[in-house]
Amino acid sequence: MGINRVGIDRASSLAAASLLALAATAAVGGAAYADAAKPEAAVSPMKRVAEARDKAKAENPDGADRVFGGKEAEKGQYPFQVALLTSERLDESADSQPNAQFCGGSLIAPQWVLTAAHCLSDNGEAIDPASVTILIGATHLAEGKRAKVSEVVVHEGYSTETLDNDLGLLRLAEPVDAPIIRISATAAPDSGKTTVTGWGMMEDGTFPNDLMVADLDLEPNAACNSGIKQIYASDLRMALGQLAGRMRYSEKGIEAGAEAIASDMRDPLTANMICAGTTSGQRDACNGDSGGPLFVDGKDGPEQIGVVSWGEGPADGTAACGHKNAYGVYTRLGNYVSWVEARMQMPAPAPEKAPGNGIAQKPKT
Repeated sequence: MGINRVGIDRASSLAAASLLALAATAAVGGAAYADAAKPEAAVSPMKRVAEARDKAKAENPDGADRVFGGKEAEKGQYPFQVALLTSERLDESADSQPNAQFCGGSLIAPQWVLTAAHCLSDNGEAIDPASVTILIGATHLAEGKRAKVSEVVVHEGYSTETLDNDLGLLRLAEPVDAPIIRISATAAPDSGKTTVTGWGMMEDGTFPNDLMVADLDLEPNAACNSGIKQIYASDLRMALGQLAGRMRYSEKGIEAGAEAIASDMRDPLTANMICAGTTSGQRDACNGDSGGPLFVDGKDGPEQIGVVSWGEGPADGTAACGHKNAYGVYTRLGNYVSWVEARMQMPAPAPEKAPGNGIAQKPKT
């Protein structure tokens, strides 16, 4: 159970970027590098996850409900978890809901859903409120109650390049009567146990209809930075190796070039991010889990400390999740408590007037 990201766009050296672009062109089947200059975060998961769901269902209709090391949640166990559905994929039947799910979220107030900014942004623009429907009170995606959205709020500092400030809010058209989760006002620790939930992709490449849950370990950001840089360095070696025959350099040159570029890489994580997962990669969030809650057990119940944001995997991997030493990356909610409170206190936008709704005047005779 992050979003699938191509990591090589993070290389800070212009020479490195040029070299990798050349490697992408020269390599056979270089699709892994095709989006290096345009991270997938720029394109809404509303399109990407929906297409992945359709493809997975067609290729593996009997896929088992097994997340990356997770398990099926008990019915009603996490009532604050919501699903974001693509409105145009819905009809009157509840059976249309599973294939419309593209992100997760959490109910933090009767009229507010917290999620990731990249779930609400498409090529730099906030998605239309009418394009997303919220599914509340569902453990299985073919149940629950639908709620309309009246406002989409994307954090003004959100970056599609670094995924910094990956946070957004959805104002519901009407308040709902459902349990909420509290946002933790304290800083998230660098160690301890945490939990993530969602309907994201599983180990066999399929997507579950039942909500899945995985227990993770909180790690210092240095662990994520180190693991992701190792993936980037491996990708660099592969790219350089694909050019070795053409440019006539040896394994020694490949290693020297990869080490030089890797040493110049900036840390992928910012202070606004949390690192969580397992060293083995056996438990993780994955495509379709984005926007969902990362939470810990508080004295009065679950407290949300993060939002599923992104993950990394090797260029020749099938998904950016479930990889050794890579962990998953989450938005650090403790840095945004004031922002969330301020945005929820802002007045709702005035409804748009439909054309032709003026008062008709009876013509004089």
